[in-house]
Amino acid sequence: MARPAGAVNHLIAIDEVLGSWQGDDSVQFVQLRMLAAGQQLLSDGGGTRGPAELVFDDASGSPDTRRVFTFTHDLAIGLAGSRILLATPALTSLSGFAPDFVLPAGMLAPRDGRVCYFVNPPQAAGQPTGVIDCVAYGKFKGDHGPFGPPTPITPDNRALRRIALTGRNVDDWGGVLAPDPTNDAGNDQTLSTLCGDGAVSQGEQCDGDALAGATCASLAFASGTLTCTQCHFDTSRCSLCGDGVINAREECDGADLGGRTCAALGFTGGTLTCTPACRLSTRGCAPTFFVPGGGPPGPECLAEWRVTNAAGRPGADGKAPVRQRCRDGDVGCDADRAAGTCTFSVALCFDHADPRLARCRAAAIESWTIVKPTSGADVEGMLAAAARLGPSSAAGATLTFSPPLDASERCTDAVAVVVPTRGRRPGVRVLRARTAAAGGHPRDLDALKLVCVP
Repeated sequence: MARPAGAVNHLIAIDEVLGSWQGDDSVQFVQLRMLAAGQQLLSDGGGTRGPAELVFDDASGSPDTRRVFTFTHDLAIGLAGSRILLATPALTSLSGFAPDFVLPAGMLAPRDGRVCYFVNPPQAAGQPTGVIDCVAYGKFKGDHGPFGPPTPITPDNRALRRIALTGRNVDDWGGVLAPDPTNDAGNDQTLSTLCGDGAVSQGEQCDGDALAGATCASLAFASGTLTCTQCHFDTSRCSLCGDGVINAREECDGADLGGRTCAALGFTGGTLTCTPACRLSTRGCAPTFFVPGGGPPGPECLAEWRVTNAAGRPGADGKAPVRQRCRDGDVGCDADRAAGTCTFSVALCFDHADPRLARCRAAAIESWTIVKPTSGADVEGMLAAAARLGPSSAAGATLTFSPPLDASERCTDAVAVVVPTRGRRPGVRVLRARTAAAGGHPRDLDALKLVCVP
């Protein structure tokens, strides 16, 4: 909240809000607090502007259902920390003293909505205009503005009370069971709550272990344990997982996989499944998948490694790390039976249509170079396999296609890359390659780090 000096009604924050009490939606109040002295000129700003306002929204946040309260007079006391109380007649009857302003019943949404404090322009240069403070709560669906998502705490049968001044709804507000309306003159009255006696009273959803027969299932959740907090249902331990529809942070739910497949996550095939915890499982996907290689995102799809490694397959995010680890003897990644070595199965693919690389566009391939290492059986094998993709000539570790390969997907045969362990330490083989499109640009730089663990 902005707080420049010199204004007469803008250094004010919303302090406490009550939307209903013991089942009566007509018992309501909004309490403001002066953050500095001299903020009591609410009706006309000392002649410098129009009157201040409270603006009330329902859950929709639609301007069509918006209600505005205009401050009609100034206050006598303007000390820093002074309260400004707007209360309905029903709240006045409970408190036993007059508020600073009478709030018509029905303006405040008791369970899902928003309250904002406005000051009206024109104002002096450098001073704020419009909205000064807001609190949105419950399932408010309107524009959040700078105050962020609504606080899940609702002001029904308890008050919303400010606990901080960060300007974020979820951090600034807490629920209190004993509302304390206070006016500018310092009159106050703490309302006595029935919450905590173990019986569900009017206005309460629950009380302690008494849930009035409610369960997670009766509240439209699929499973979980319903609890009670401040005589309101606490559904934090309820789950929508199991209802067949992806909700909130679920990756999937039953047959609903969000349109994702093994192929969309970088695999050559297989069946993507959903766990009972509504998390995607790639265990049914093929053990062979594509590793982009870590180059720039624009040309990243010009060349990719195709690796077989059941133990290092991508997860639900589809990320295939450049570092591929295999334990010696693991048949899911080690193609030999000899102790002390891991034989990886690696192929090279040009212009693979990879859903994970949406920004990349296929292009004709002019050359492919193994930058590191420049010798070895695996280097020779990969150059030979790539040469079989089309007419080409070799110069050292560079293969040039003539004419360039057209922009269609093609892969080499799998090549065995043998990585020995180093006694009790892992062995490592790093491959680095460069792919150039027709004309020499763009270029795709790819790496693959193969690790053999004893």
